[in-house]
Parts: sequence; C-alpha cells; structure tokens
Amino acid sequence: MKKNIFSIMLLIVMIAALMVSATGCGKNEEAADEAALRIAELEQQNADLQKQIEALTAELNGMKQRAALQNWNLTADAWNDGNGATVTFTATPINYVEGQRAALSIRMGDLEAESTNCVWDGSSFVGSVELSAADGYSYYCILTNLDGSQEEIVLNSPENTTNETLVYLGSNLTTYANMVVEDWSSANGKLVIGSGYIQAQMPRLSAGGTAPSVTRTELVLHLNGEEVDRQEVVLTAGEGKNSYETTVSNLSFSVPAMEDEHQLDLWLEITLSNGNIVSASGGSWYSNSGELQLVVG
Repeated sequence: MKKNIFSIMLLIVMIAALMVSATGCGKNEEAADEAALRIAELEQQNADLQKQIEALTAELNGMKQRAALQNWNLTADAWNDGNGATVTFTATPINYVEGQRAALSIRMGDLEAESTNCVWDGSSFVGSVELSAADGYSYYCILTNLDGSQEEIVLNSPENTTNETLVYLGSNLTTYANMVVEDWSSANGKLVIGSGYIQAQMPRLSAGGTAPSVTRTELVLHLNGEEVDRQEVVLTAGEGKNSYETTVSNLSFSVPAMEDEHQLDLWLEITLSNGNIVSASGGSWYSNSGELQLVVG
C-alpha cells in the first residue's frame, strides 16, 4: 500500500512538470498536444491507483475485522424429527480481556431468527441455539468491548459461505421419497408391478455426528388399511449425497378376494438407521366387478 501511495505522489509531480513544460512551449502546438495527451494518461493512471488504494483499504479493514477472532467454529446437530438442529458456536478472540462479551446472531435476510449470549469457559466463548429447518441463514458474531463498542463479524452467509450446510439448513435436513408405477397388471390373485422407479433423499445433516443410513426398503400392500403382503427392494446410491434410487420390475404381490369398492394401497417404506421410517404412496386400486382399476388423481 505504501508503494501505491508513493506512485501517486510521483504521478502528481510528473503532471505538474508536464504542465509547466507545456506552458513554456506554448508556440509549439505539437509539443502541447503531446503534453496534454500524456497528462490525460497520467490522470487515468492516477484514478486507477486511487481505486486500487480504496480496494486495498477495504481489504485491510476486512482483515482487521476477521482478525478480531483468532479462530471459531460452527456445528449443527440435527433433531431426531428432522425439523431443525441445535447450532453450537465456539470462538477464541485474539486478545481476551475480562469483561469482553460475545453473542451469536443468526438472521434470515434483515430479520433476526435466533440469538444467544455466549459464555466464556476460560479459553473460548461458547453458545448454542435451537434453529428450525429453513434455507438462507446468516451467522454473525457480535463482540462487545469494555468501552461498549461492538464489532460485527460475518461467520457464514449466502454471500460469504464458509459452510453451505448451515446456510441451507432446511435443504440439508430434507427427507422425502417418491415411487412411480409405470406399468401394472392383475390376474390369478396377483398384482404385478411391471415397471416403475423409486427416488429418495435422506438427510445430509447428521444427528449425533452420524447421518442416518437406509437399513431396509420395502413395498407394502394394504387391503382396506390392513397389510396383506410386502416385498423387499434394494436402493442404490443416487447422484447427490445421501440420495437413493432404483427401478422396479415384475414385482408380484398376493391379493386376497376383493368385493366391489374394496381398495388396495401400495406403500413404499424406507427404514433408517435411527429407527425413523420414510413412506410414500405408490398407487391405489379398487375392485369393480371383480376387476382391479387404478385410482387416478
């Protein structure tokens, strides 16, 4: 930065010298034109250097702000129901002074979603909040000095992302499953799923440090709400983290005798390692004069 300031001073001297030179040679139009052109070039260089100095100053201010904390960490532990997470913040200032305070502020846009005053444990500030599942969170540390002045430090945000999982908490807690039956048939007391596919997304954020895994996947057939048959299928890894998929082909289910208006329902059930079950409807059929009809809509 000192080098840039010296360059600006040198440019100013050169501009002044050229202006004097141009005045002394007023009768020489060509020399005056060259001097004017050179002055314009130097002025442009001066403007460019001014912009560089402004950028460097802003960067230095940002470094000073970040340097207020020697180190910090944000972690999240998902709730068992998947509706949110406990976010824990730890931070160590560069120079701790007794009486200094710190707070964690979590915002959604311009609105504060949650905040907590941190506790000094002898080596770091520590605080935690309960945060519901949503996307677009920003995390800030508010340091309060002994004189009451405050420093706001951006930890993690959509514009300055250091941990995408915490910014997009809702998406990383998302769990869903989908089954599509493309072709089916029925005969001789059997319902046969000729073709179809399953897609599922399990949470990417863990509870207790370990993300739940899929332990078992089954298709369960119900008649008027009572289970009549089930078949196991195997999910394979999808493209995204903790995503799964598979195709279903010629899978047969036993169907008991049905009266008109009785209804069959096929459900996808995915059992996770934490005991939770993710389910989705695969289709429904009703009996009409002894023939199965697919319920549409």
